[in-house]
Amino acid sequence: MEIYKNLIIVAGSGRNVGKTEFACRLIRRLSSQIDLYGLKVSAIHPDEGIYHGDHAGLDVAAGPIEETRQDLAKDTSRMLQAGASRVFYLQGDDRQLAAGFQTVLTTVPAGSAIVCESSSLWQFVEPGLLILVTAPGCQIKPRARAILTRGPAIVESDGAGGFAEIERIRFSAADGWSLV
Repeated sequence: MEIYKNLIIVAGSGRNVGKTEFACRLIRRLSSQIDLYGLKVSAIHPDEGIYHGDHAGLDVAAGPIEETRQDLAKDTSRMLQAGASRVFYLQGDDRQLAAGFQTVLTTVPAGSAIVCESSSLWQFVEPGLLILVTAPGCQIKPRARAILTRGPAIVESDGAGGFAEIERIRFSAADGWSLV
């Protein structure tokens, strides 16, 4: 599995635990210092029948789609609002996610900081830092339990306050993402 030190993956223990909020706050904190690129990845699991967001009319099977609007409530639009230079949306099955990520890498400058919201991409690439956002009383969904074997940094969201851990996250072009 290839290591991408310039990639931070923000995964979640379940739906609506604060993944996007965490990613946006991280982007907002660092975007004035470094160029950041956002990526939202939604895995399609036929057994779950869950498709996230309003992406009607988009050919997501064709690969990553660039978000260009900052005036929407979609997660990708929120990343742009937070200060990401560019943001991409990728949806698909396992094969499409792995290939789509490679396409994103050809679009952003080599070594650039990428903030990715995904509970699936970590299965195909090794990020510089893997974060698991959870909330009090949230049962970890079965697909997210496997993330625990990768030793992620676990962040608890209270749904309203900040995330103290964001202040401990660093990015350097030489070393990638780290938690200090």
